[in-house]
Amino acid sequence: MSAKVSFVAALVTLCVAHGAAAKEFDKADVDEKLSGIVSYERGMDRQPLIAIEALIRESQNQPAQRTYIERRLADLLDGATLEAKSFICKQLWFIGTADSVPAVARLLLDEKTADMACYAIGQNPSPEASQALRDALDKTGPSVQVRVVNLLGDRRDGRSVEAIGEFVFGEHKSVAEAAVAALGKIGGVQATEILARARAKGDSDLRFAATDAYLRCAEDLVAAGQAAQATVIYRELAKEGEAAIFRSAAVKGLADIGGPRAAPVVVAALRDRNRMVRTTARGCVRTMQGEGVTEMTAAELSKVSADERVLLIGALADRGDPAALPQIIALAESADAQLGKSVLQAVGKLGDASFVDFLVGAAAKGIGDSQKKTALNSLALLRGDGVNDAIVESFQNAEPDVRSQLIDVLSDRDAVDAIPALLDETTHAEPVVRRAALKALAGLGGRKDLPSLVELLVNMQDNSSRREAERAVVAVSRKITDAEERADAVLAALSAEQRVSIRCSLLRVLGGIANTQALEVLTAALKDQDPAVEDAAVRALAMWPDAAAADVLLEIYARTQNKIHRLLALRGFARMMAMPAGNRSAENTLEMCQKAAAHAGGAEEQKLVLSALAHVADPGALKMVEPLVQNEAVRAEAAMACIKIAGAISEAYPDRARAAMDNVLALVQDEDLRKQAEEMIRRISRRERPGG
Repeated sequence: MSAKVSFVAALVTLCVAHGAAAKEFDKADVDEKLSGIVSYERGMDRQPLIAIEALIRESQNQPAQRTYIERRLADLLDGATLEAKSFICKQLWFIGTADSVPAVARLLLDEKTADMACYAIGQNPSPEASQALRDALDKTGPSVQVRVVNLLGDRRDGRSVEAIGEFVFGEHKSVAEAAVAALGKIGGVQATEILARARAKGDSDLRFAATDAYLRCAEDLVAAGQAAQATVIYRELAKEGEAAIFRSAAVKGLADIGGPRAAPVVVAALRDRNRMVRTTARGCVRTMQGEGVTEMTAAELSKVSADERVLLIGALADRGDPAALPQIIALAESADAQLGKSVLQAVGKLGDASFVDFLVGAAAKGIGDSQKKTALNSLALLRGDGVNDAIVESFQNAEPDVRSQLIDVLSDRDAVDAIPALLDETTHAEPVVRRAALKALAGLGGRKDLPSLVELLVNMQDNSSRREAERAVVAVSRKITDAEERADAVLAALSAEQRVSIRCSLLRVLGGIANTQALEVLTAALKDQDPAVEDAAVRALAMWPDAAAADVLLEIYARTQNKIHRLLALRGFARMMAMPAGNRSAENTLEMCQKAAAHAGGAEEQKLVLSALAHVADPGALKMVEPLVQNEAVRAEAAMACIKIAGAISEAYPDRARAAMDNVLALVQDEDLRKQAEEMIRRISRRERPGG
């Protein structure tokens, strides 16, 4: 015999053995445990109950044992205490089958045990359970009948419809209302007919309950694919005379079904006297399917009140069907500002390029900023081919303020196809138009547009828009993926430029681009013979976005005699000391700050140096700062720097940090600074304690 065959044979033997073991259980042990619950009363030891619960859990994969437990529990029901019966019913809810139904059914006939019996049998999946419930209907009192009817409804027991139907017109109101609710759950032709009679003959309370159940029948018919039958019910419930809550539900149901019979009812509901129904109908307008629904709904615009008109336009706009536009546009000249605004919003959602002139005209003659803004927002929303071209064509004859706003719209639309037209607008006579065009180009322009923007900057005659042009060149340059290529176009223009004003403009742009090449060129420009060029270079370097220019600024500060440049350089340097150091070590940073401190001439410069030193996590920085705490002119700044440095080095140099804080407390009166110093000392002390 092969090894494989031997393994399979062994596996089969093991499974057979396991199956045999699964069938074996100690009946005597089960009986003994079960006997311990028969006389249970509230307040007694619950251990016997817990043992039964454990027994049931253990029998999950032992069908024979579970069947035996179920039958024995059912046998115990007749002689058990009321508390024990309740416990047994709870277990039968979990494990009950047809075997336990007869015993549980007997409990249904006693009002004291009916509740627990309903609980036990309610989830029992066997047909015998349903039969037991049906049999109990005419053998119990009204209170139990209500519970049994509810269970039959929950079980959707079609065989009980006729019996339940007899209770609908009985003398007990609670049973009748339970019966109509159950019929609504069960559904079907027979149940629907009974509910229709109850709606016609019952009192107001029963009619309401029957109508609710009738509505549920319609929902079930839709779910079963019987939309035609459901439509009949919905159309009936949508009529005048029904409660608003039912009319609303019926309108919604019809809208969901759609079709030629549903649409007129839903559309008519837009003019219903009840707000709930009208609101439901408007919601349906957004989603209802069917041919001609949009046109039929839009025709209602002339029939509803002014307030409802605004809401209906919004619903039609959300529907997304341009077929509504003719009726919506017809209301554009209304004196009602809110209505006019809703028309413009709808055009933005539904319109195409053919509506550009309409919206541009509305923006030009808009009543107040709100309506103008709405028209412009709608222009930004328009979809379809040719919209951008139509906007470009429209702004050719627009007034400057509207022209500039239309340029903003093109920017919002990400209209890269409009870049040639926007470049033309940069030479417009009105500054507001030029600035709008340059701002749009900054957002829309790409690498291929950069030479045109640089040429525009170089040839610009009017300086009023120059800074906007510089920002546009910087923005587009920084979109180039390779950082070292971003300044190429500007550097090429700079190398060929002799005019000082233009060179200064290009240097400012290089400061915004801020790559390695730009830094080198600006550093070289510091030696230019023309003071304006030097000034432009200093200012660009002082605004450098990272710490790469720190060394250059420190050099400017140390050597220049120009007070303005000196202050600009020191401010830039101090700002950069707070930035990530990159490859610069703490020692190198400290040396740079020492050099800056050596040239600090007055309180203002000393404060800037202190702000730089505050970011140097080195005891040497603390040594430089501490003496300045005694200087009243810079005491607050020096104390703050001490606190920051001490916090950074306190873990490595706790004694040094504590001494610095003691010095601050000895010299500083400012309460806030003293609190910070005291807190620093507490932190150091906590860290030094065992387990701190």
